[in-house]
Order: sequence, then C-alpha cells, then structure tokens
Amino acid sequence: MSAALRRLIAEDAVPHLLSNEVPMWRKFIIAGAPAAITASVFIAVSLAGAAANTDFKGGFRSLDANRDGIVDHAELVADMTHQISQADVPPECEGTQWEERWSATPEKLADGHMEFYDANGDGEVTLKEYIASYERQRASDFVEADTDDSGFVTLDELEAAYRLDEAKVSAECRAAIGMQSAAKAPEIMAFLDADGDGRVSLREFVDH
Repeated sequence: MSAALRRLIAEDAVPHLLSNEVPMWRKFIIAGAPAAITASVFIAVSLAGAAANTDFKGGFRSLDANRDGIVDHAELVADMTHQISQADVPPECEGTQWEERWSATPEKLADGHMEFYDANGDGEVTLKEYIASYERQRASDFVEADTDDSGFVTLDELEAAYRLDEAKVSAECRAAIGMQSAAKAPEIMAFLDADGDGRVSLREFVDH
C-alpha cells in the first residue's frame, strides 16, 4: 500500500491542487501520480482512482490548451506552472513532502506526468493513454491494498493503509490540507462498496 499512499492529490483524476473547498470525496480519492518523479515526493490521501463518475474527458481537456486532441510537454509545463503559482502550503505542512512537492520546478513535474501518461513514449498524450494510465494505476493500487490476496479490499485493510499514512503526515498537516484518516475508513468503504457486501472488489475499486 505504500506506493498507493504516495499519489498526487487530484481533482477528477487530474494532477491539480486542492482548492480551499474541495468536495469530500475528492479529498480522499486519488489519481496515480507520475511514477519516476512523484513516487518519492508526493503525499496523497488514500487509495486509488478519482471521484465516482470521473470526468476523464474534462480532465484531459483542461490540459489540452490548444484543443488539438493531444497533450504535449509544453502544455504540461504550463499547467504545472499555473498550479505552482496557486499553491498555498499551510504552515502546518512546512518541512514536509507536501511542501517539497510544490518546491519542484514545473519542468520536473511535467516530466514526471509525461512519463506516467505517455505509454508509447512518443512525447504526446492521447485521451486513450490518459484514461488508461489511471486505470492501470487503480488496478495496481488494488493489488497493493489487498494485503491478504483475497481479491477484495476489506475495511481492516483500508484502515491499515490510513494508519500507515498517518504515521508519515502529522495530524495538523493532514487537517490543514484535507487529508482523511483511518476514522473515515468506514464512510469511505461504504462509498466504494457499490454492492454493499462489506468488501471492495477490483471492479468496484477501479470504477471509483
């Protein structure tokens, strides 16, 4: 679960900042972060994926500034430049990985995002690649979360994942940036558990 707990906080599966007022589900659901750069830098709030009914097309369009159906490195740099300019690191998070994340250059962040999205390595990201990157990450996160290899994520496993995360991020910083805690695990489990059987399947996990 360690990798799953180091994803970039996302809004609708797009690597963006948390705003001052983020809908609750967006505060605990995460999108996969660019592996090469962010695996050692970013902190996230929970497991995998983005909010239910993720608007992947909308997220992709927000990056595709010239509306040519392709996201290139320059567009990623521009997006990250904007995000960094809007970043507001609370005093409670100074000296943490959260602050370190926003100290990186736009180019470095864009490099990591490109590696994450660009499956064929041609320097351009299509909508298909964009969606597939998050689906792969969700499936990978599910395997990590399912520590007993049962094929399901249980409440105990979800709570354990949060406890690991809580050991890395102070309660003060977590509260300041809207990160959830093990106390919220039952509520989150109810959200993910579409069929109400008390456990989360891979399909339920990926769909959310």
